[in-house]
Amino acid sequence: MAARHCALAAVVFLCCVLSASRTALAIPVFANGQGGVNCGLCHTVVPHLNGYGRYVLMTNFSRGLNKQLQMLENRSLPLALEATGNASSQPDPALPTISNAVTQLMSGGFIGSHVSYFATVPIVSGGFPARAVDQLWLAYDGLSRENGSLQIGKFATPIFAPWISQPLSLTGYGPASMQIGANDSTIADNRWGVSYTQLGHLGLVGNLSYLAGAGPVERTFNSNGEGTAWTGSLQYISPESRWSGGLAGMLGWYPLSSGASDRYTRAAVLASYSGDRYELVALDVVGHDDHPGGRLPAANSNGFSFETIYSPRFWLHFDARYEQTNDGLGASRVNYVAATAFNLRANVILTVEELARVGNKPAFNYQLLWAGPWFRDRFPPGSVPPVSQMTASTSAQAGEIANGRSIFFTGKDSDGVRITANPARVYQSCAVCHGAEGRGGVLLLDGAISARLGPRARMLDAMGSSTQMSNMSMESTPWTIALFERAVSEGVDNNGMELSPVMPRWKMSNRDLHDIALYLLTQIR
Repeated sequence: MAARHCALAAVVFLCCVLSASRTALAIPVFANGQGGVNCGLCHTVVPHLNGYGRYVLMTNFSRGLNKQLQMLENRSLPLALEATGNASSQPDPALPTISNAVTQLMSGGFIGSHVSYFATVPIVSGGFPARAVDQLWLAYDGLSRENGSLQIGKFATPIFAPWISQPLSLTGYGPASMQIGANDSTIADNRWGVSYTQLGHLGLVGNLSYLAGAGPVERTFNSNGEGTAWTGSLQYISPESRWSGGLAGMLGWYPLSSGASDRYTRAAVLASYSGDRYELVALDVVGHDDHPGGRLPAANSNGFSFETIYSPRFWLHFDARYEQTNDGLGASRVNYVAATAFNLRANVILTVEELARVGNKPAFNYQLLWAGPWFRDRFPPGSVPPVSQMTASTSAQAGEIANGRSIFFTGKDSDGVRITANPARVYQSCAVCHGAEGRGGVLLLDGAISARLGPRARMLDAMGSSTQMSNMSMESTPWTIALFERAVSEGVDNNGMELSPVMPRWKMSNRDLHDIALYLLTQIR
C-alpha cells in the first residue's frame, strides 16, 4: 500500500511539472554543458540512445562532448534529478497492480581535460546515498594519443552496453539478462571493475575489462555475489554510418557453496541498422556453464532477440521486439514486447508496454519519467560572445541561436525532422564531422578531413593544419551569415571556391539555414 501511495505521489508531482515546465533540452549535466543542445543529440527518446549517443557512451564521453563547456557548466550545475513512476498489471485480474516510484541523482561530464565521470545514485528510504549505487565510474581518456580510455568503478558490462543498457522498452533484453541455474551473472549487469577502451580506425572500438560483483562496493571482491569475469569486444560504432554492431565474449568464475568454482562463458553478436525514422537491432547470445546450479552435467544456453523501433514523429515512438531464450536446463521462453513512448515534453516521457508470453496472459507496464531541473538557453560563462560581436542583440537572437545550435548537434530542423542533403549523406549532424567545438580535423570514412568552422573557418590537411592556398597573396574574404548560408547549402566557401564533394549540400528552409549560419558565425571560436 505504501508503494502504491508513493507511486501516486510521483505521478501527481510529474503532472504538476507538465503544466509548469517550459520546453526542455536534455539532462542538465550533459545538454546544458554543451551550450544547451537538444535531447536529439544523443537520444531517439530518453533513455534510448541513437548512433551518436552510443558512440559518446562507448568512448566514456571522450568523443562528441565539449569538454571545456562541460567543465564550466559543472561548476554551477553538477547534478540532475530523475524520477519515475511505474505500474505493472498482473496477468491474473484478481492480483493487485504492482506500482513503485524511483528517484535518483545523476551527474556526469568532465573534471579535467582527460578525466570523465558518471554517477547515478538512487535516493532510498533509510539513508542516502544508497549503498548499492546504479553506476559510479571515473575514466582517464588521454591514453594512446587520446584514443585510449581507462575506466574504473561500477559501470554497465561493456558487452554492447550502449544498446542493452539504454532500452526504449521497460522490459530488458531477455538474451542479455538470461541466467543459468544459480548463476545470476549476465551481460546486462552494472558491475564493479576496470575497463580499457581503444579507438581504432574506421569506427572500430575494442574493449577489455575485468569485472567483479554488482552489489555494495564493500562486498564486491569477496567470494560471494556474482564472482569475477573477463570480457572482450570488438565493435563497429561510428556515428557516421547507419550500420553498427560487433562481437563480444565473457569468461567468468562463479563461487559455489561447496567452495568450488563454476566456470561459465558467454559469446554474443549484435547488428544494428538506423534509418531516418527507424532502427533495426538483432542480438544473439550463446552460453556455457560447467556446473549450473552447482551440479552436473554442464549446460549450454542460447537466446535471440530482434527489435524494430519506429518514430513517425519526434514525440511518438513505437518499439516491437521478438525474443526467445533457452537456459539449457529445460526452461525456454518466447517474449513479444510492444511499447509506445510519448514525449510529453523533451524531459517527460510516458511509456506504455505490453509483454506477452506464449501460454500466459499479457502483462501491461506503464512508466512516467521526468528528469530535471531544466534550464532553457543556459550558457556557461564565456560560451556566448559579447553583444558587440554580434549583428543584433543577444535577446533578439536567442531563439535563432538555439535553433542553429540544435541543428548543429542533431541534424534535425526546427520541426524535429532530419535534414537531407544532395548527394544523400548519412552523417547525423554537423558536430559528428566537425566536432562539438567546430575545430574540425576529424578523419572521415572516405578519407577526407573535416574543416575548421567559425569566423576563421579553414579547410584542414591530413596533419590538422590550415590548407595552404595556391595563391598565397590572395586575401581571404571575411565570413558573413550569407557566406555561411552559401557554404552550407551550395558547397562554396567564402572565397568562391567549391568545397570538397565530401561536404554535403544540405537542404533546409531559409529560416533554418539562417539560424545554422548565425550559430556558426557567432558561437564557434
